[in-house]
Amino acid sequence: MIPSLRKTREIQFKADRARRGFTLIEVLVVIAIIGLLVGLVLPAVQAARESARRVQCTANLRQIGIAMNNYCSIHKMFPPTHLYTGPGWSSNSMSGFSFLLSFLDQNSLFNSINMNFANQESMLVPSLENHTARNTRLTVFLCPSDGKDRRLNNYRLNGGRFCVPSFQGTLYDGPFSLGVIPSPESISDGLSETAFVSERVSGSFIPDYHDPVRDLKYPDPYIMDASDTTFIPQCLSSVPGGWNVRAGRYWFYSGFVNTAYNHMGSPNAKRSSCIASVPMDLDMAPGGLSPPRSFHPGGVDLLFGDGHVQFIPNSIADRVWSALGTYNRGDIVDRF
Repeated sequence: MIPSLRKTREIQFKADRARRGFTLIEVLVVIAIIGLLVGLVLPAVQAARESARRVQCTANLRQIGIAMNNYCSIHKMFPPTHLYTGPGWSSNSMSGFSFLLSFLDQNSLFNSINMNFANQESMLVPSLENHTARNTRLTVFLCPSDGKDRRLNNYRLNGGRFCVPSFQGTLYDGPFSLGVIPSPESISDGLSETAFVSERVSGSFIPDYHDPVRDLKYPDPYIMDASDTTFIPQCLSSVPGGWNVRAGRYWFYSGFVNTAYNHMGSPNAKRSSCIASVPMDLDMAPGGLSPPRSFHPGGVDLLFGDGHVQFIPNSIADRVWSALGTYNRGDIVDRF
């Protein structure tokens, strides 16, 4: 071949190779493959992240359980939500979590609380002296799956159902109820069969808005009935008198807004939580529909009195769920 012709063809070949690129079909195929891979990987990544968050949430409950039993070993009772004072009980609004601080490596924070104001302050009348303590953010009280920045608490003590007829003369049937001394002796159903602490997603913290999962409905007109079984249907069917959007704002205060739940309604019940209006909800009366709620797929974590934590499915039988919530009815049921 003539050298000049060969050189010309080599130059042309290099030029053609330099101009070669992806065709439109090739580009679309690559994009489709990438999209498919993202669609397959992203849910797995999200599931792995939620699994890690749930592990941390479970670890928090275990830590709370250890603290509660250590408290009991010293004081011969679990941390109170409302203390007895002779024939009645104190009017303080401090939660049981406040008394656990020293057992959660927060001794300095506990010592900073001015107990002289324990029977005076509430969410409606907060004391200046305890401002720093009640606004302190503690990881052990926060479930990572929630994600709201303004919350300070995601865990709730079992406050029991309100005014159950002929129930030992008390107003509630839960171990951390008004008028109940939470001790191993009083919890005759057995610590391993009695629910102590579960989860609750926080409020939306958005004024003039309500989230049916996060926020708490108040009925209009105000309803005060003898039991949750009659109060709840009326509350759910009434026009909302308002919504409390600050659920879980404090671990410091007691009540169904911040640190209590009950076994009326199954875990993650589809109906909105419905409770009595201010100021009654700041203490323990009444309960209303206040079941545990979480963002864990399929259920909630539950801490029992003996310190073990179990994942409770949303589909748990009503009879079993009800029995786990009481402390001395003798209604132990078969394991689920």
